[in-house]
Amino acid sequence: MNSEPSISFRLSSPTAPVGAGPSLIYGLVRIDGGASAEVLPSNLGFVLDTSESMRIHLVSEAQFSELVKSGFAQEVLTDGIPAYQISSIPGEVVARMPRRIDYLARALVSASEMLRDDDFFALIAFASQGVCLIEQTPGKEHARLRQAAAGLESLNLGDGTQIDVGLELALEATQRLPGGSLATRLLLLTDGHTQNVRRVYELAEQAKRAGVKITTMGIGSEFNEDLLIPLADLTGGKAYFIETPEKIGEVLRQELGSALHIGYRNLEVKLLLSSDVSIRRAHRILPEIGEFDAGPGINGSYALHFGDYDPSQPEGVLLELVVEDGEPGLHRLAQAVLQWDDPEDGSRRQSPRFDIEFERSAVGIEFKDEEIRQAVDRVGAYIMGRQALEAAQSVRDAESAPARQAATIRLRQAATRMLDMGEPELAGEFLEQADLLERQADLDQNAAKKLRYKTRRLFHSG
Repeated sequence: MNSEPSISFRLSSPTAPVGAGPSLIYGLVRIDGGASAEVLPSNLGFVLDTSESMRIHLVSEAQFSELVKSGFAQEVLTDGIPAYQISSIPGEVVARMPRRIDYLARALVSASEMLRDDDFFALIAFASQGVCLIEQTPGKEHARLRQAAAGLESLNLGDGTQIDVGLELALEATQRLPGGSLATRLLLLTDGHTQNVRRVYELAEQAKRAGVKITTMGIGSEFNEDLLIPLADLTGGKAYFIETPEKIGEVLRQELGSALHIGYRNLEVKLLLSSDVSIRRAHRILPEIGEFDAGPGINGSYALHFGDYDPSQPEGVLLELVVEDGEPGLHRLAQAVLQWDDPEDGSRRQSPRFDIEFERSAVGIEFKDEEIRQAVDRVGAYIMGRQALEAAQSVRDAESAPARQAATIRLRQAATRMLDMGEPELAGEFLEQADLLERQADLDQNAAKKLRYKTRRLFHSG
């Protein structure tokens, strides 16, 4: 096993045509290795939504069946459609119904058991207002996290969901400690929409510059995935969809397993493109598919920021490279080098710098790399699925039949693409949404959210 992380840069085609104008070549940047590194201590910020919606009592299927048997839920017809009418439920019955905040408290207790003595953690709660319940504290004091979990019930921070307030407090708390060898990550969990979205993005940019990844966890069907997914992508974190609150603990433990396994900090690929080459678009493909900001590319120089690195999870980015026409022969496409922080003294270390070459010839494009071909196909399917869902969701605001029909066609096309890739389950779910849209001009919002997140995992299936 490699003692340090390594970088590879492969091209979809080793050749480009002469005399045919600009050519599109894909480049796969992949980071592997470093598995023998010592695991670094973590600097964690738990950022938790404790708004009123997190306190609503939920009814499980078993509890609902009991309500029906007890006569508290009666089936009625509304416009010919069967529905249930809920009558007054005794307080002692309601008290037995769980709430999201109850599952969250249990998840924190479980998370506290994973913390190591040399880790640090902070706990921030937010609703309309925010409060730092635990300032940055050593992991050996994890009992404080369990105590704070029990106290979430008594918090009264308002009814709203001000994510920016929580993130700002979390960044302040985690940055009080010197960066050094600590791997900093914020874990944001919410079930609602937020105001002041612009400020949330400003804080995400601040986190990215500080090398802080933000992992987002959305619960239920009411949160804003159009904010939480880009927030994770921007900072290099992961985005989770927690469909039912029973899964909060499982997802939190899964993410902590990665956050507590960081071996290297602030990984960055320095890329210098030749003057006749440019990046058109970039997508992360590992550990999941998402948008990737390759930066402005000043004078052909790019800094591809990967942040903290877990050696058990390779990182990968797919670049769309536009190569201008030119003279035949062997040419340098780019120079690349991988850099990271030395955990001992914080200085920058780097891999050997190397050249990526291609040949302009009469042969033209030869798509030879099968891993890149698969990556291109799956990124294309991800984009098609996302755009189809966005078009379908916009139909809610458009009454015209042509708009509904066009969105339905796009969903069916996405289903066909998934089927062609060997993803029958995803294909079926897109078809279900297409049928639903065709009948009632609206989507199952919970199912649509689920599809947004599942298509990000396309590179892990098939």
